[in-house]
Amino acid sequence: MGRDKIRYLVYVNGRWRWRPTRKMRALGFRLETFGPALTVENKARAVALNEAWDRARRGLTPAPGRLYPSGSVGEAYERAMALRAAERKAKGVEWGRAQEARDDWPRAWKWIGALFGDVDPKTIRPEDFLRIDQKTGEAGGLLPKIEARVSKTEKHRVVKVWRALWKRMARMGYCALDADPSLAIVNTAPQPRQVVWTHKEVLRLVQGAWRRGKPGLATLMAVTWDTMLSPGDARRLTAGQMARDPAGAVFFVDRAKTGRAAAGTLSRWSEAILEAYLESLGVELLDTAPLFRTAGSEPGPRGGRRWVPRPYTKDKADKDFRDVRTAVFGLGETRQLADMRRSGAVEADAGGARVEDLSNKMANTIAASARLRKTYAPVNMPSVRRVDDARARGRARLKKPTPNE
Repeated sequence: MGRDKIRYLVYVNGRWRWRPTRKMRALGFRLETFGPALTVENKARAVALNEAWDRARRGLTPAPGRLYPSGSVGEAYERAMALRAAERKAKGVEWGRAQEARDDWPRAWKWIGALFGDVDPKTIRPEDFLRIDQKTGEAGGLLPKIEARVSKTEKHRVVKVWRALWKRMARMGYCALDADPSLAIVNTAPQPRQVVWTHKEVLRLVQGAWRRGKPGLATLMAVTWDTMLSPGDARRLTAGQMARDPAGAVFFVDRAKTGRAAAGTLSRWSEAILEAYLESLGVELLDTAPLFRTAGSEPGPRGGRRWVPRPYTKDKADKDFRDVRTAVFGLGETRQLADMRRSGAVEADAGGARVEDLSNKMANTIAASARLRKTYAPVNMPSVRRVDDARARGRARLKKPTPNE
């Protein structure tokens, strides 16, 4: 597919330019002008600039124009991140983009850095995290802000990272270990999500997405439902990861969160949808190209724009899913694409699946005794297929009305 649009690369006044946004310029990224013809070197430079921006906005590396004061939380954070990277290097652990994207530290730093980046940690008080606003009488501070804008789970995550960062800062001499202001506040873990989708509802979502001109999303949902992969792992699936066994199609993948091998099996239903979707693309994807794509645009050879399929990003997939969910079930529906993974586990449990088989299927440690076996043993395909059979039995049982209905 070599026609994906490169972000921030635009054609203006007869020349190609890498044009950062106002927010990016404030952090030190500057306009770069190329020539009237876009060369391979120009494209490589634009891609490198985008990667530098991605690392800066995730907090993995400092932005070109961002310097924190000596003794500040920001300076300590940059040293802590460098030490974490050095620790991984010493252990021979290599992180790819998938692992970096799941790192909680840069994610929490977006909140911590905005408030405390330039601040001496010894001056931070518990009230900076939580207080009563004197004007409104409502709860104020960093934690209510995070909860209101994102979720309780995000708030809990930020506090955990802050406390880990404080320990690092203390060991580097920035503050006293027992003086963490967040310890004055209880950081209670939120209750885990319990909501699930039914098979019938997923069928309606897939059909709704396809009818609304989003075949990539429809196929992503069908594959996510059958494989029980997380949406992030499913979104990154490629043609080269697909294989077949006597029972049908299967994707072999290392889960981004755990690094463990997973086998994502497809039913005849999801396999048929995948085949129809790939045929609708009209092109043959490379083995390394992401499967699931959405409509995008790029400059045409004679001016104007032309539409090309682009790989789904997390934000675009979430937005399209919300649009389809609202169209099918209305504004009151709040269940997420990620809830399909839990829904599959509920089906399997209702069908009598063994917890060891479910752990095999989901590539996690639902079965505590499976931890070391997962480290050293390959994926057990008969075990994975037993979960698929159990889901079919459980689905049938869940369809039966209860005596009170």
